[in-house]
Amino acid sequence: MEIVFTTLIWAAVLQGVLLGFVFIFSRRHKSFSNTLLGLFLIIFILGAATDLLPFDQIGGYSVSRYFTLPEVKLLFPILFLHYVLVKLQRASSYKLFIRIHYILAFIVVAITFVNLGIFFVNGKSIYSFIEFDTVDKYFMAIQYYAYLLTVSAVSIAIVETIKYRNIVKNEYSDITLLDINWLWQFVLIFVPVVVLWGIELIRILIGGVGQSDIVVVIWGAVSIIIYIVSFKAFTQQDLFYQRAETKENHTRKDPEEDKSKSSNTICESVKNSMETGQYYLNQDLSIHDFAKEIHVSARTISTCINKNFGYNFNEWVNNYRVEKALEILNDKNNDHLSIEGIGLDSGFKSRSAMYIAFKKKTGKTPGNFRSN
Repeated sequence: MEIVFTTLIWAAVLQGVLLGFVFIFSRRHKSFSNTLLGLFLIIFILGAATDLLPFDQIGGYSVSRYFTLPEVKLLFPILFLHYVLVKLQRASSYKLFIRIHYILAFIVVAITFVNLGIFFVNGKSIYSFIEFDTVDKYFMAIQYYAYLLTVSAVSIAIVETIKYRNIVKNEYSDITLLDINWLWQFVLIFVPVVVLWGIELIRILIGGVGQSDIVVVIWGAVSIIIYIVSFKAFTQQDLFYQRAETKENHTRKDPEEDKSKSSNTICESVKNSMETGQYYLNQDLSIHDFAKEIHVSARTISTCINKNFGYNFNEWVNNYRVEKALEILNDKNNDHLSIEGIGLDSGFKSRSAMYIAFKKKTGKTPGNFRSN
C-alpha cells in the first residue's frame, strides 16, 4: 500500500512540474502572469517533493540534511503574491516588497549551491564548517519567516481582490471584470495550506520531532486541488485595474457649484444625461469617462447611483444595456439579428457580458426573450 501511495504522489509531482512548463512556454496563453503561475507551480511542487524522497544520499551526497536540497519555501509565497498582483495590475504598488523577498529567497536557495560546491571540491558540506545547532536555528528561522510571509501574501491577495471588486463595481461598466471566481479559488486554496503549515510549525516548536504522516497526505491532496485551480487561472486573461485619480481631478467641479443645486436635482440630471446621451452604449464606459462627458464629478455621480438609485455604477449601466437589448429582442423586425450582434448594439463588450447581465437582472438568458 505504501508503494502505491508513494507512486501516486510522485506521479502527481511529475504532473505538476509538466503543467508548470506548459504554463511558462504556452504560445496560446503566453503572458508574464502565466510565466509566474508556471514558476509558482513548479516551486510549490518541488518544495513539497523534497519531503517525499525515499533515499538519504545520492552518490555520497546527503539529501536529508538542511540546505542539501534547494530551500524554496520563501519563493512560493512571493511568486503566488506576485502572480495575483500582476493579474490585478497592482504589482507596482508592492514593487519594493516583492523585490526584497525575491532577493532573500534566492540568497537562501544559493546556500544549496554553495554546499554542492564544497562537496564537489573536497567531499564535505557546510556542516564541516558550521555546527549543526547553528544551521538548525537558521533553517527554522527561515521556516517561520516563510510562514509569516505566506500569511502576509494571502492576506494582501485577499485585500487586493476585494478592493478590485469594489473598484470595478463603482467605476467600470464591463460586468465580466467581476467574474473572478477562479481568482478567489486560487487565493483561498492557500488558507488550508497556511493552517496546516502553522499546525506543523507549532508541533515542532513544542518539541515534535520529524514530520507527521498526515502532512504528506494533506499536501498531496492540496497539490491536486492546486493543479485544477491553477489550470483555471491559466486560461484567464489578465484583469483590468486602473485607478483614475488624474481623471477625477480633471472632472471634479467646483464644490460651490455643486452646492448651488439640490442633491435630487443633480441626480436627476445625471440620470437624464445617461438616458438621453445613451452613454451606456460605450462598451468601455467608466465612471470617469461619463463624468467628463456630463461635467459632473465622478464622486457626485457615484453618490447619486449608490444612495439615490440603489445600485453601483456597474449594475446601473448594465441595467440600461439589458433594457436596450430587450427592446431590440422584442421587436419582430429584428428577428434576423444574432444575439451577439444585439448585445454589441446594446453596449455589451462580449456575449458573455450580455449573458451575465441578463441572468443577474432577469434570471433568464437573452434567448428566452425572443419574440415568437
